[in-house]
Amino acid sequence: MMAQIRLATPADAKYLPAVEASAGQAFTTIEKYKWLAEGDGQTEQDHLDCIAEQLEWVAVNDSGEPIGFINAESHHDSLFICEVSVCQQWQGQGLGKQLIKQVLDAALARNITTVTLTTCRDVPWNAPYYQRLGFEILNKSQLTDTLRDILQYEIDAGFQATDRCAMAIQLA
Repeated sequence: MMAQIRLATPADAKYLPAVEASAGQAFTTIEKYKWLAEGDGQTEQDHLDCIAEQLEWVAVNDSGEPIGFINAESHHDSLFICEVSVCQQWQGQGLGKQLIKQVLDAALARNITTVTLTTCRDVPWNAPYYQRLGFEILNKSQLTDTLRDILQYEIDAGFQATDRCAMAIQLA
């Protein structure tokens, strides 16, 4: 089984909420995050918005069906990774890393040298994973207003402030 990464198209959008739901099942193994597996993810319209900005990529299987995605938003002088999701049966095969590389490459192509994200500090496939890829956890004094707002939104959505962090990678 092989996967290919490509820019997402509007036709992909209807499949991506199910990809995110599948990926989210990994959180059922962590008591305090079980609610994430049951929660609502990005809508088809959210995906269409990212696709329109050419800031969404999909991993597709041999049949061309989406099995993973990554999407981002442009924030002034950075790209912010909104979501990375890989169907549960495809996890652990490097697709997340390949999808993240797509965003890093897109940032450089747009002359953007910072990519940011927010994630869980204590989930092995979250902050520790991104650290292995070169992202660094930002302290409060390093947060932009945008990242502060995103973290506050996540707290309002149900996360504990101590469980979330913002991360960044500086490119060339």
